Amino acid sequence: MNRYKYYLLPFLFSLITLASFAQDDDDKDDDDDDDTSTSKHKLTDDNKKNYFVFSARASVTVPHAVANSSFRKSFVGIYSAEGGLDIMIYKGLFIGGSGSNSFMKIPPNKISKIAAKMEIDNAAGKIGGDFFLGERNRIIFSTAFSVGQNWTHYYGLYAADPHKGVAVTSYTTTYYQPEVNLYFLVDDNMAVGANVSYIIYDHVFDPYELSLNDWAPFNSPPIAGNTQCVNFGITFYYNFLRKKRF
Repeated sequence: MNRYKYYLLPFLFSLITLASFAQDDDDKDDDDDDDTSTSKHKLTDDNKKNYFVFSARASVTVPHAVANSSFRKSFVGIYSAEGGLDIMIYKGLFIGGSGSNSFMKIPPNKISKIAAKMEIDNAAGKIGGDFFLGERNRIIFSTAFSVGQNWTHYYGLYAADPHKGVAVTSYTTTYYQPEVNLYFLVDDNMAVGANVSYIIYDHVFDPYELSLNDWAPFNSPPIAGNTQCVNFGITFYYNFLRKKRF
């Protein structure tokens, strides 16, 4: 876990810093506004929070292999695209579902003699919460936890011995995904922001099953551990069907 904090801590620090500056700007705007001024955005001039029944959310991130060590040694992320629909059930608490598609690859600086790719498809249910920050409710800190099904396929794998073949070219498993988002409202029902998530697949990455040991040295047996990724990127959502304001 000590290794992973070097990915997570700088990003979380950036989120907190952005929120702090945004909140300071909101306070400054409040000082400058008078009774006759018009808000730049249609956002809760009466300091009430807007809640909506449905929210469509999407994110584009880059996955980074963090566990196990053989997985880190082999693959790097290309992209991950996720979309979903959530239902607000009470004052920011929501449930919903999402799906995602991701690609990772083996670059030449990892293993030079093979250019394999890894496609990851996920579908999950989630539960989470949206929490307003700042005096004018223009910033939302959102957190969620997802549990779902994963389908992983490998492309371009082959063994040095053509008669040997590759033991595993695809698998299906369960995965778990905690995530945090920091949204900045650009309208009363639309926001953009930053996303970080940590994905744990219930599958042990084994380079020997993929015949990667034919092309690069690995520990024998390899260090065991579930396949895990941390994702960083941008996110946005659009809300519709307004609920009661609080």
